[in-house]
Amino acid sequence: MAIVLFFQHAHFPRSVLIISPFISFIFVGGIRFAIRATRHIRYKTEGENPSRMLIFGAGDLGEVVLRDIQRNPGGRRVVGFLDDNALKHGRSIHGVPVLGGRDKIADVIKRKEVDEVLVAVNHSRGKIITDIMGVYAAAGNPRKVEFKTLPTMNELISKTRLTPDIRKIDVTDLMHRRIVDINMGLVKSGVKGKTILVTGAGGTIGGELARQVCALKPARVILLENHNTALFYIDKELKEKGYGGVIVSVPGDIRDESLLKNLFELYKPAWVLHAAAHKHVGLMEDNPQEAVKNNTLGTYILARTAAAYNTERFLNISTDKAVRPTSVMGASKRLGEMALSSLHGKSGTKFMSVRFGNVLGSSGSVVKIFQEQILAGGPVTVTDPEVIRYFMTTEEAVSLVLNAAAMGEGGEIFVLNMGEPVKIVDLARNMIVLNGLVPDKDIEIKFTGLKPGEKMYEELFRAGDIRKDTGHNEIFAAVPAEAGAGLTDAHRDELQQLAALPDIEPMLAKIKEFIPAYTGWPRKKAGAHHPAHKPEPKD
Repeated sequence: MAIVLFFQHAHFPRSVLIISPFISFIFVGGIRFAIRATRHIRYKTEGENPSRMLIFGAGDLGEVVLRDIQRNPGGRRVVGFLDDNALKHGRSIHGVPVLGGRDKIADVIKRKEVDEVLVAVNHSRGKIITDIMGVYAAAGNPRKVEFKTLPTMNELISKTRLTPDIRKIDVTDLMHRRIVDINMGLVKSGVKGKTILVTGAGGTIGGELARQVCALKPARVILLENHNTALFYIDKELKEKGYGGVIVSVPGDIRDESLLKNLFELYKPAWVLHAAAHKHVGLMEDNPQEAVKNNTLGTYILARTAAAYNTERFLNISTDKAVRPTSVMGASKRLGEMALSSLHGKSGTKFMSVRFGNVLGSSGSVVKIFQEQILAGGPVTVTDPEVIRYFMTTEEAVSLVLNAAAMGEGGEIFVLNMGEPVKIVDLARNMIVLNGLVPDKDIEIKFTGLKPGEKMYEELFRAGDIRKDTGHNEIFAAVPAEAGAGLTDAHRDELQQLAALPDIEPMLAKIKEFIPAYTGWPRKKAGAHHPAHKPEPKD
């Protein structure tokens, strides 16, 4: 067309064909350039005091965040990157320099007047965050900053819109955890259309069991809980989520045999998920009779009832404190495992237990205690500088528990892969930093010594235990050295009689008899303080 106009229309100004493309390019390109230029100006000038952000991680995730902030500043300005890859040092990303590695964080925060530190990495995030905060704290917190993070690239890609969701770092980010493989399809096939009984449904684990099971389309979920207020709140929560037609809330105790008989007669649960327990170590040290009544005898009563009504699966929530126990609580949970062993193979019910460590944010957890102490101005109390513990999130622990329940063949003691243990004093220091304070300056860390029943470290397996693979990378099976040990009717009668006595010594002696690995604590008469913890035997 342009050729026809150029050669055949003599009165048509041919210069238009040459000038028009240039004018079009100037207008179209100029508009696009103006948009970019104004965005850049807004990024430079938006707000009188934009928050100055330092990004740790000069990879894909960090670059995505930078581009999003440059396009939509939202009161933020990125002043630099840090990265452990020395090859990136001295370079720039979209005009923002990479200023060094993690060892430079305190210097850069001070020099660049940083307000926010964003950790934008995809791998080993927990360790990186704790290391960075350790370097920052060691430098005396040169400037008050907020530490933040965001989802990994895999998490972002799974969303419909690739938008970084910047949030404050919380305690779960400090754990050296990794993404675990959870096969909820296997669980759903076992739960769908069936009646599930959850004991201790108002507690941290029981409540999360109820939430996850309700989402798998069961016919009914029975919530059994002896704490009325806790039951009220989990009942209210599940009804507000739309599960009112599924749940049946029952205030009651696992030791109430007539109640259990009525529940099993009426609803005939296919699965029992047993999370009811006395779990606080210190309280159970002073009340061993109550620990045995609930954690041992109560577990047996519930399990015996389940067997009588042909329940398909019975999963007992145990604890890593049942491994070579030093506490009455741990010993009572080990006795509960032994009670299940005595029932295994005598009915069609598949009995199994699962052990794991501390759950973040559970009632009475060290994390909640530390936060309360920090808000009160300190001191933060830690038992010993060398104490370490395993931690899991509630959601992760419960998902793996349900996997174990679905895959079990009966008779197993499952052990969850707890990842790397965390030093409690490091957790305390990092929580202080997260609150914008300086450990040992703004908030004192006070060492109090181990309490009765506590260990320096928790164990997942004993030296004599056999560890077996289950086909799941995060779930193992432990075969204890005394694998054949169970509780006979005579044993249970003895425990029942001793639990009715006011004197705790006969109960402690009987626990030691049934569990030779139980070390216990030396005790003084009532009114005296417990002595310091004796060294733990090597097994």
